[in-house]
Amino acid sequence: MKKILSLAILTLFFSCRSQEKIDIATLNLNEPIEKVSSFDDALLIGVETVEYPFSLLLEVEKSKKYSFDGIDLEDQRIIFQIDAEKLKTDSITRFGGGHIDLKPAKNIDELNAALKNYDAESKIYGVRIELKTPKLQTDILKKLEAKYGKGTKNPNTDHGLYWNVKAENKFIFFAPDYRRLIILNNTDLSKSCYWDIMNGLIDFGGCNNEKYMAGLMKNSTKPEDVKEKPTIKIDKNWNMNGLVVSRATEEDFVKSAINKRFERMTEIDGMTGKTNEIYYQNNYHDIYFYFAVSKGNPDNQRENLINGYAINDFRKVDISFENGLKPGLKFEEVLELLEKLKIAYNPVDFANYIEIKTSPYKVTLNFNDNMLLSGMFVK
Repeated sequence: MKKILSLAILTLFFSCRSQEKIDIATLNLNEPIEKVSSFDDALLIGVETVEYPFSLLLEVEKSKKYSFDGIDLEDQRIIFQIDAEKLKTDSITRFGGGHIDLKPAKNIDELNAALKNYDAESKIYGVRIELKTPKLQTDILKKLEAKYGKGTKNPNTDHGLYWNVKAENKFIFFAPDYRRLIILNNTDLSKSCYWDIMNGLIDFGGCNNEKYMAGLMKNSTKPEDVKEKPTIKIDKNWNMNGLVVSRATEEDFVKSAINKRFERMTEIDGMTGKTNEIYYQNNYHDIYFYFAVSKGNPDNQRENLINGYAINDFRKVDISFENGLKPGLKFEEVLELLEKLKIAYNPVDFANYIEIKTSPYKVTLNFNDNMLLSGMFVK
């Protein structure tokens, strides 16, 4: 009877332990990955450049295991950042189209394989919390201000704030415009600069932007050293090398002359296991093709249609445009040409890109730090 009772108590103990929530507000953000995640949840690991391009991401989907200083984070997306040597390269940049390569990590073997593939650490150094509702954003901000005082206004966004918490070696970025709370252990980060898409460049004092970005991309290949540059021709309807967006199939792409150095990737829904998107990546030349997936059979190349592409760095390709655009044109020169061609466009204030809506897709022309035409994204 005593043994049965003891087993019952032990079972109850572990049951209670399993129900305990991880309070993200108390993390040092240098914890081993297995201490902050569970294979009971839907875990995805890999790259998502719009979220953050220079580190490996571990995404936890719709978990019930997390809180923030007493606030339940159930169903919010939790994204842990992991330092990865292979991602410090210009093959994934802060300019150009989005790049996603996330795969399920259902067990320790799959997790370790991903870490090895990206030459990544086995610990986290940051977390990005999705804040879906205005109420959650307000509640989180109250907690931050109660603990750290009023934040510094982020000059790059409408409502963003940030804190440099030196006593805890943390940067905290409250970015409600993008529904994010981002907290980083800055022990191994720059103490004067920080950049991501959702916050812009933050200068904590004495920031040298050029030196900072060079450090993030220390393994980069100089564009002038890229060999066997693909020849690309963009027609007046923004199609590449005769591959018509929304009409050309995966089979057409596979058989085309442009298909060299590309690797086929799939984006999987962590909850259902279904294929959301198929894309081909050529990291060496920074070219990506995206495909809408056949509802009947994702492996049927004749039914998967091209729905977009990205060329992130024109210096790595030999590119020409039927409409007269040229790599390296100034922002103002591109606007003048678009007006001359009577192409409707939408320049975004204080941004380094121009949007052109042409049904059924959108063209984004990207410009570098010197506001020279440097890349494009069609989707």
